Amino acid sequence: MRRKSFIIAFLAPTLIAFCVFYLYPIITVFVTSFCKWDYTNITSPEFFGWSNLWDNYDYIFNKYPFFWEALRNSTTWAILGAVVQIPIATLIALALSRKVKGIKFVRNVYIIPNMISTAAMGIVFLQLYNPSYGIINPIIRLFHKDFTDNILLLKGSAFVAMTCAYIFFTGTTTLMILGNIMAVPEEVREAAMLDGASGLRQDWHITIPMIKGTLKTVSVLAATSGFLLYNEVYFLTKGAAGTYSISYIIRELAITSPRTQFGRANAVAMIQILAGMVIILVINFAYSISFKKEKK
Repeated sequence: MRRKSFIIAFLAPTLIAFCVFYLYPIITVFVTSFCKWDYTNITSPEFFGWSNLWDNYDYIFNKYPFFWEALRNSTTWAILGAVVQIPIATLIALALSRKVKGIKFVRNVYIIPNMISTAAMGIVFLQLYNPSYGIINPIIRLFHKDFTDNILLLKGSAFVAMTCAYIFFTGTTTLMILGNIMAVPEEVREAAMLDGASGLRQDWHITIPMIKGTLKTVSVLAATSGFLLYNEVYFLTKGAAGTYSISYIIRELAITSPRTQFGRANAVAMIQILAGMVIILVINFAYSISFKKEKK
């Protein structure tokens, strides 16, 4: 009993914080997604009733003009986070793990840009893409002499520009992978070298299999971050030229809209929460299949 009491007392602060700051808000979002809640009843959400239970979701799916665009973009960014950002971070981490002269200096230089907030990074890229004094338009004019447009206002180009503003900044992810690589026992590396495995072969057959748990974790983080992309959208395009994201339309419904459509915004938020759960399940399933194949 003393042991159980100690465990409960030890866990209680975390459980209370979880219920107050996570569970209660999620329940509130879920319940109010079935309510009429806007500027007309801002302090007292009204339940639609069972006959009109899905009104907010019907509006989002069938009447709101940007939902499917935002869902497609956010899903694409989530996939790119897992299949592009993670391999890049892994390759950089493998390179930074090499014991060569000056590598500590290189690590610090690489991390510095990643210490900037995403909001500040959005402002930096806004200047880079500026058609008057940015560096992107002069580069484009090397191939298209008459190009004077703002690429953030061109459909297709804006999406690519938005993606480039976040996909290559992998500082935190790289550090997590690097830490796990550095924890691989030297005895394992030495044994692999004695068997003739060195360089890329050692990385592929020894290091990467031993850090798959970390790779799964950072894949979930990268995919969910891509799905939740907001700051870059807000600072670069504000949804122009087909660059809406799920997070941005929540802001537009709840804050920008003159009707302050909290109920409809929470319906989108519930879709976002469910999508996050699906992302976690898919990545865990993909890695579990990989683990099973490796055991065979």
